[in-house]
Amino acid sequence: MNSNLIESPQVSIHADLERLVRKHASTTYLRPIPEFSRRVADEIILFCEQYPEKRIILDSCCGTGESTAHLAEQFPNALVIGLDKSAHRTKKHIASEARNYSIWRADVEDVWRLLGEYLQKNNRTLDKHFLLYPNPYPKPQHILRRWHGHPLFPAIMRLAPQTELRTNWRVYAEEFCQAAQILGCKAVCEDFVPEMPITAFERKYAASGHTLYKVCTAAKQH
Repeated sequence: MNSNLIESPQVSIHADLERLVRKHASTTYLRPIPEFSRRVADEIILFCEQYPEKRIILDSCCGTGESTAHLAEQFPNALVIGLDKSAHRTKKHIASEARNYSIWRADVEDVWRLLGEYLQKNNRTLDKHFLLYPNPYPKPQHILRRWHGHPLFPAIMRLAPQTELRTNWRVYAEEFCQAAQILGCKAVCEDFVPEMPITAFERKYAASGHTLYKVCTAAKQH
């Protein structure tokens, strides 16, 4: 099935992006965290603590977990954690032969905060964080719903020394890249053709002839 290109009246980086990123970098996100999210975070932390020698890779908004399984096969010496808020999607996961990953239904915003606290307290870090499709929110007035416009963006960028975002909307990729640079990260935005699609969205977009974009960031060294 062909997928339509993203349509938006916004054709370049949002004029308010830099102000928002700098504002969020100087404030703390205080939305209350529900008990369910705390229980899920505790399960994830226990999973990580069982393998203290292993690197940790996070696959946020993983949908059915197809990408999580692919990443587990790509990084066999790492623990791969898949997160998605939809029980409907996570229940559709088809397990792969890899045994170094697990998928949880969770609100990523809550888990990011709780996992970040755990990592900082225990002097650990994620090895890499993947954000693979879609989340564009193409209406200009919805900039705060895009991850780089969200109050948690600075916390997202602190989770891992490397973050990789993929999208089929050029503006979204360019914004994410610039937002990371505003925070002092190195960031590169480029179009790419996947050798083997690792998500259903990537497969659909590529089959529909969309240009795909990848942003790779590296955290600033302290």
